[in-house]
Amino acid sequence: MERKKKHYHVVRKNKADTKALFRGIVCGYLLYLAWQLIRSGGSDPTFPPFVAWLLGGVFILASAGFGFYTWGEYQQALKEAELTPEEEEELRREREEE
Repeated sequence: MERKKKHYHVVRKNKADTKALFRGIVCGYLLYLAWQLIRSGGSDPTFPPFVAWLLGGVFILASAGFGFYTWGEYQQALKEAELTPEEEEELRREREEE
C-alpha cells in the first residue's frame, strides 16, 4: 500500500511549528528552574534539601505535563493544517496555470 505524502497549508503549519517551539522553550525553562531549585537546596539553612527536591519534582512534573499538552496540541494543529482535497485541487490548478 502506497503512503500518500501529506501536504500542509504553509501559514497554518508555520503557526503550529512556532507555537510548539515556544511551548518547548517553556518546558525547557521549567526544567532549568527545577535543576536550579534542586542544586540550591541546602545552601541556606532555611531551605533544606528535601524541600528543594520536592519543589524541583513539582517543576519537573509541570514540565512533563506541559510537554505532553504541547505534543497533543501540535499533533492536532498539524491535522488542521493538512490541505483538504479541495485546497489541493485548487493548488494543482494554480500550478498548471503558471
